[in-house]
Amino acid sequence: MLSSLFKSLCVSSKFPVRAKRKPAPTGSGWLNLAAPSGERDRTVYDPAGKPLALQKSDILAHGGEGFVYKLPINANYLVKICKDETLENSRKQTAFCDRLNAMLSIGDCRKAEFLAWPQMPVFDSQKKVIGFVMPRANGRTLRALYAPSQVKRFFPGWDRLHVTKVALNLVEAVRMLARHRVLVNDFNPGNFLVDTRGKITLIDCDSFQIPGAGSEQNTFLTRTFTPEYTAPELLFNPELFNQERTPEQVRFSLAMVVYMILMSGLHPYAQCGGTDPAENLKTGKCPLDKSLGVRLPVGWYKSVSWLPQSLHDYFVRMFVTGYNAPEQRPLIGELKIELENFIEIMRQSTNKNQRAICPENARRKKK
Repeated sequence: MLSSLFKSLCVSSKFPVRAKRKPAPTGSGWLNLAAPSGERDRTVYDPAGKPLALQKSDILAHGGEGFVYKLPINANYLVKICKDETLENSRKQTAFCDRLNAMLSIGDCRKAEFLAWPQMPVFDSQKKVIGFVMPRANGRTLRALYAPSQVKRFFPGWDRLHVTKVALNLVEAVRMLARHRVLVNDFNPGNFLVDTRGKITLIDCDSFQIPGAGSEQNTFLTRTFTPEYTAPELLFNPELFNQERTPEQVRFSLAMVVYMILMSGLHPYAQCGGTDPAENLKTGKCPLDKSLGVRLPVGWYKSVSWLPQSLHDYFVRMFVTGYNAPEQRPLIGELKIELENFIEIMRQSTNKNQRAICPENARRKKK
C-alpha cells in the first residue's frame, strides 16, 4: 500500500526536506506507476529507490511552480518537478512537502478518475522530495465549448445536451472535492479538460486549497486566481487571498463557468458597451437583472431565453442577489439538480421529435 510506504518516508508525518542517505524503502516502482523528468537531463528516483534517467526533451509544459514531463515508460502518467528556486529554499521546500503529504492522504481524490491528483512523490539522489507523479489527462480545455464553431470542430455531432452533460460533470467533480474540504481556487477554463466522451478532468490540482493532513496542521492556501472567474469580494479586497477561500466563493466561480458553458462563452456580466469581463464583474451590473437597465450584447437575447426558468432563476440568485451577499448564494447541490432537470427536459424533447419524425417506429414500440 502506498499509504504505508509514505509513512516509512516521513518524519513527523511529513516528507523529509533533507535526510541522510539510507537503504531504499520497498514499494511501488516506476513500472507499476510512472516515471519523472526534469527541466534538464537528470536522474530521479521513485519511493523504492529505483532510478530513472530523463531527458530535457521529455518536457511537455512549464509554469511558475515547476516543469511537467512525459514518462517514457508509462504514457498514462506525468511528473511535475519543482523549480530550483523552490527546492533550494528550505521554507518553500518544506511547505511543498507538507502540501504534497496532505494531498496524498486523501485517498478518494487520489483514486478519482477526473483528477490529475498526485499519486506518489519522486526524489533526488539525496532522498529529497522534488516532485510528484500524476495521471495524464487528455482532451481540450473548456474554452473549446465557448463557441459553437469550436464545438463543431472538436466535438463533431455534439449538441446542447452533450455540452450540458459536461457542465454537470464539472459540478459533480467540484462538489466531490468540496465534501473533502478541497476547494478549487482558480476557475480558469484552461484548468479543466474535456474529451470526446464528455469526460471532464481537473488539472493543476496542487493549486487547490487543501485541508491539513492532521488536526494540528493549518489549511494549505494558494493565491492563484483568474479575475473574470473570481468572486467579487476577493477582487475588491485582495487581502482576502491570504485567507482561506470559502464555499460561497467557490459556488460563485463555478456558476460562472457553468453559465459560460451553457451560453457558448457569454460571461454573466457581459453587457452592451461593456469592457473586459473582469471590469464588468466589478460593476456588479448583471444583465439578468432587468431592473438595472443593463443590456446584453447584441444577438444574445434569444440565446438566454432557451434556459429553463428555474435554471435562469438560479443564476439570478447567484449573480444578482448573491453578488453582495455571499450567504445567499445557492448551493452547488441546487445547481446539480437544475442541470439534471435540464438534461431530462432536453432528452424528452429529443424523444418527442424522434417520434414525430418516425411515427411508424413509435407505433411499433407501443405494440
